[in-house]
Amino acid sequence: MSVTIPTIEEAEKLELTSEEFEKIKVLLGRHPNSLELQLFSRLWSEHASYKNSIKWLATLPKGGEDILVKAGDDNAGVVDLGDGNACVFKVESHNSPCAIQPRLGALTGLRVVMRDIFSMGAKPSAILSSLRFGDGKRDTARWLFEEVAEGICEFERGFEVPVLGGETFFSRGYNTTPIVNNMAIGVVPKDKLINGKAEGTDNLILVVGARTGKDGVDTDVFETDILAEIDTPPVSIEQMMDVSIEKELLEAIQQMSASVDLVGIQPIGTQGVVGAALEMAGRGNSGIHLDVEAIPERQQGLEVKDLLLSQTWGRVLVCIAPSEIEKVKSIIERLQVAMAVIGKVTDDGKVMCFSEKEVVAEMPVDIAMNGKSAPVYERDIDEDIEELPAINLDIYDEPDHYPDVVKVMLSNLNVASKGWLTNKFSSQTNSDNGNFDYPSDAAFVNIEGSEKTLVATMDCNSRYMKSDALIGAQIAVAEAARNIVCAGGRPIALSDCLNYGNPYDSKVYRTFVDSVKGITKACNDFGVPVVGGNVSFYNQRSENGQLKPITPTPVIGMVGVVDDEKHHNTLSFRHKGDMIFLVGQSRNDVNSSEYASSILNIKKSAAPYYNSEEEKELQSTVTEMIKDGLVRSVHDVSNGGLFFSLLESSIPLEFGFDITSDAEIRKEAFLFGESQSRVVVSVSPEKQDDFVDFMMSTQVPFSILGHVTKGEVRIDDESYGYIDELKLAFEQRLENWVQG
Repeated sequence: MSVTIPTIEEAEKLELTSEEFEKIKVLLGRHPNSLELQLFSRLWSEHASYKNSIKWLATLPKGGEDILVKAGDDNAGVVDLGDGNACVFKVESHNSPCAIQPRLGALTGLRVVMRDIFSMGAKPSAILSSLRFGDGKRDTARWLFEEVAEGICEFERGFEVPVLGGETFFSRGYNTTPIVNNMAIGVVPKDKLINGKAEGTDNLILVVGARTGKDGVDTDVFETDILAEIDTPPVSIEQMMDVSIEKELLEAIQQMSASVDLVGIQPIGTQGVVGAALEMAGRGNSGIHLDVEAIPERQQGLEVKDLLLSQTWGRVLVCIAPSEIEKVKSIIERLQVAMAVIGKVTDDGKVMCFSEKEVVAEMPVDIAMNGKSAPVYERDIDEDIEELPAINLDIYDEPDHYPDVVKVMLSNLNVASKGWLTNKFSSQTNSDNGNFDYPSDAAFVNIEGSEKTLVATMDCNSRYMKSDALIGAQIAVAEAARNIVCAGGRPIALSDCLNYGNPYDSKVYRTFVDSVKGITKACNDFGVPVVGGNVSFYNQRSENGQLKPITPTPVIGMVGVVDDEKHHNTLSFRHKGDMIFLVGQSRNDVNSSEYASSILNIKKSAAPYYNSEEEKELQSTVTEMIKDGLVRSVHDVSNGGLFFSLLESSIPLEFGFDITSDAEIRKEAFLFGESQSRVVVSVSPEKQDDFVDFMMSTQVPFSILGHVTKGEVRIDDESYGYIDELKLAFEQRLENWVQG
């Protein structure tokens, strides 16, 4: 082993603190060498160790009867779907890369999260995306949006897994720094689930996939390969956009799963081969000896550090018994992937790296994330909370002409249809995966060989997070569960993606902590545990030459199950003359609404009304009315308020609606307020009495709004135009904006 003894100055250059440097010496029982110090620097970075967040993440509820793999136990969460099947799903971010190279960043973000899914044996089934961009008046926002959308589409086309849903939001809180979160979903027979562990002394460690290059060794992979002028041959953008290696890797894993007795598979991510080995050994309570020279190389001149820390995509570590090696070789030789035996499993609790038969680095297994020796910090929390006032509608004049208000609201990118983006995705592929012809509040995914259907959604309203992170995070979970319930499903579990600014900023850290507390409360309220996720800190935007944190954004990706096909539910009005009911209580509340922003020009106010007990009662009631076959359609009231929920229900089959507002509620609050725990349902005339009887037996308030019309939209006997005109304005807004 090298006798070079690095100094504290070298450690600080690698962004290790003096305390961490001392801790390393204690853990090793000696001074680290220069290579070990570089390895610790990567392994104890925020991205790899979650050292500034893991204390609070540990408080999230993680257990449940349907949970097969808990958060932190493997590369993705796994839930039991029944019928012998399991769902593997995860949400990941790729924010900073998307600010630099948005098309490439979006595509590679999907490569990373998809690899985490199929490395556990799952067949990829669907993608959902949650996207945030800056103020729509900025050309930068338009460019970033177009490029990110194209990157997602290119991945979908290349990998042949459909994008089935998601959300898109625009706000100055994301100027120059988009938030790009993706959820990958796969299904696997429970007996074919693969864990990311290495165990069994003398079992082999293989690297399978792309050959290793100098990708992201010294800094972010994007800066290394694209933006910086370096001496080593860069990877071209065309190569980085090519997802064929992931398709070949997926094929290799599926074939190995079918015929090889696999001990474990671990994706190689930003921590490189050494980080993947530490995670595998940690889960298997074992150790690993690595032969660095055995790693297949893409280019000449790679050093030991490069081979251990490279972020080259499209690689996994595989653990097998020696008796299985010939089977693996016969599979790999038919595919366009590399394979090499690079190590073996030991029982010493260490990862030891050898080069030319000499030990060049030696580290205890428990230094990786979740290990007892990994650093854990709690940052300062700002105790001075700014309580934003509620909007008092009494001091504002009521609009003179509500159809004009609708016209202004239709120009708001956050309430306008995202159909332009949806239509870029492969409708044929979506159809093959069981998505309905009519939209629903959540996306449907077929489960092969089962009567059940998987249902999924992604949710977070950024305006509510600006108002109150504790309440906003609860609403994000509640809305995700409500969307699944409105689609006829039963919520099972969620994976979150927590996007924030600098954790050393006490105000930022306060919003992070409040968000975790909010998610924890809501998960306990609805019995939906967290099975995985991601934390993305240091998301900062530039404003007048100063760095400011993005709007706090805890995105919730949730999955559920529709137990019977006849309970599938969509949001579309189906028949002229059907009665329209509002289930839930309207309030004089336009807090943090798009109406408040667009019409009143109020950008910050209190969060909208939310009560967890009311929400639970509502969701239970909606579940029962769908099971009893009492409703033709169900659609929740959320962003934009009741009017836009009605409009979205009208557009698919070009019906209209004729409703009467509540005389006890200010009309703008009734139509555009975003108070929670409300849904719109349509009921056939022959089931109206049964529906009313059912609702009278519950504790949930409801009211009749009106009826479905042939095509005109009328409110309080005033015409708002015809659905074809409103549909055109609603659906063309985003396209017109993209075209400038």
